[in-house]
Amino acid sequence: MSLQYDPTSTPGIEHRRARQREEARRAILDATEFLLIESGGFDFSIRSLSKRCGYSAPTVYHYFGDKDGLVDALLEERVAVLADAIERVPVSGDALEDLRAVLRAFVGFSVEHPTFDKLMWTVSSKGQTRTTPAMERLSARVRPPLEALAGSGRLGDGDVESAGQMIWALLHGLSALRVTEPAHPWVPNLGERALDTLLRGMTRPESEAVSR
Repeated sequence: MSLQYDPTSTPGIEHRRARQREEARRAILDATEFLLIESGGFDFSIRSLSKRCGYSAPTVYHYFGDKDGLVDALLEERVAVLADAIERVPVSGDALEDLRAVLRAFVGFSVEHPTFDKLMWTVSSKGQTRTTPAMERLSARVRPPLEALAGSGRLGDGDVESAGQMIWALLHGLSALRVTEPAHPWVPNLGERALDTLLRGMTRPESEAVSR
């Protein structure tokens, strides 16, 4: 039996197709981010998206299903970059220092990627609650040191949930200020200083901790 050569299945063609798919996906997601931020929400049409990215509406639907799938894919990709950075932060074994290092990495990432702040602010300001796998990865690095601090009594009268909400409120507030007041002369290292102040206020020194 002779084997017939199929030019459509060669590695070179498959590689080119994969590259084209990735280029299309990238262009569509980048255009979605632009339109979300520009419109201040989800009031953009797939037609305007197609015009912005150069790919037809059927192509958009083929890759992402609908607008919700499109936004979820965008958030997952963007948050995954932050999650990657957070997961590279070394774990020292000191719960407070580990928590501080992770939160500083979060603040530093936001400062270096202002578009990320704008995207997250746009989504959250519209009351859209969306959880992606990458967001769970973030929680997986923040929650363990908080639980360790609570278990050792270093959270004082607080608990993991209230401490987590205070941290989230601070990070969200810093993000909102950078987005809504970008020209304000914020003091140097505002984020790190605010985090250190919060952590000092909600934790006890190890010598005063009472294990639970």
